[in-house]
Amino acid sequence: MHDINELIDNVRHNEEIARKFFEIERCILSIGRCDQFVSTLTKEVQKHFNVPYVWVNLINEAPLSHLIESLEKMPDLRDRVLFTRRRAMIDIMKSSNKTILLNTNLSQCWEIIPSVYRDIVSSVAISPLTIDGELVGLFCQADADSTRYDADTKDTFLLDQLAIKISICLSNVTAREKLEYLATRDPLTGLLNRRQLELMLDREFQRSKTQHRDLTVVFIDCDAFKSINDTLGHNCGDEVLEYIAKRLLKYVHKQGLAFRFAGDEFIFVMPGKSYEQALLVAESIQEYLQSNPLRYKSNLVPITISYGGASVISDAPSNYKYLLKIADERLYKYKNNRKRSVPTKVFKFLNKLR
Repeated sequence: MHDINELIDNVRHNEEIARKFFEIERCILSIGRCDQFVSTLTKEVQKHFNVPYVWVNLINEAPLSHLIESLEKMPDLRDRVLFTRRRAMIDIMKSSNKTILLNTNLSQCWEIIPSVYRDIVSSVAISPLTIDGELVGLFCQADADSTRYDADTKDTFLLDQLAIKISICLSNVTAREKLEYLATRDPLTGLLNRRQLELMLDREFQRSKTQHRDLTVVFIDCDAFKSINDTLGHNCGDEVLEYIAKRLLKYVHKQGLAFRFAGDEFIFVMPGKSYEQALLVAESIQEYLQSNPLRYKSNLVPITISYGGASVISDAPSNYKYLLKIADERLYKYKNNRKRSVPTKVFKFLNKLR
């Protein structure tokens, strides 16, 4: 009789665990954004199973590279999502497609554990996440209790099933966000495209007028870009544009937004910043590019830029299109005044190659 009662208790216990897993699956199946997906998943697992540390590792390359920018900006996800090398994940999982439980030698998987947890956790459950059969991430749970995830005493069947459901949801979410990303981004540089610029400026211009705060736009273009293309080829030209875009993002991303306007022209927009503050950013980008030529094959290609800006407070434009027009006119005035000076370095370099 004792054995029967014990069996019944075990069945009820397993049913309760299965119900909790079902609740988690129900919560994540309809989510359409990756930040909401990661946040909901980790919080639901913590709530239902009282797991102190839960996070998701994602590879920092295709097909998930488009998620890095948006997820890393979310303060609530700082310890819940970690972008990691695929090689590091493969080294841990080996060829296994099942959950791995570890409670010894955790230093071997330091790279997949958020730094704030490394001195705390004593056992970890690591479940593989896949898209189209390829390892793209890990779903991780950890505890300070070394017996929590003991491979000798714990079964991973339900965790394996959950990982499959997470993988399906992750595939759906990333595909949806990839489409959105491609619709709003320039495919070469990854910067927001011209359509997004117009939408953003229309909104921010109205907000600037209503709240009486400044709004500044700055045009940037690459000096002698056509000559670089003609001499070194379009592949080099593409790398020049990507190089400028990366530097633009680095200087602007915490203060505003950067866009590829057309060809070798870029724009950055800084809500709440003055004309003078925005020009300081443009000068910093210019100084960096002048001091750090692009390494292309065996060449160090010098890059110089021209820029021109305008702001709502200093120029009082009637609409955002006129704001852009003023900035564009200043760009070309600046560029024409410098034709015989700064770009000379670029032309001298190109003439040596001809």
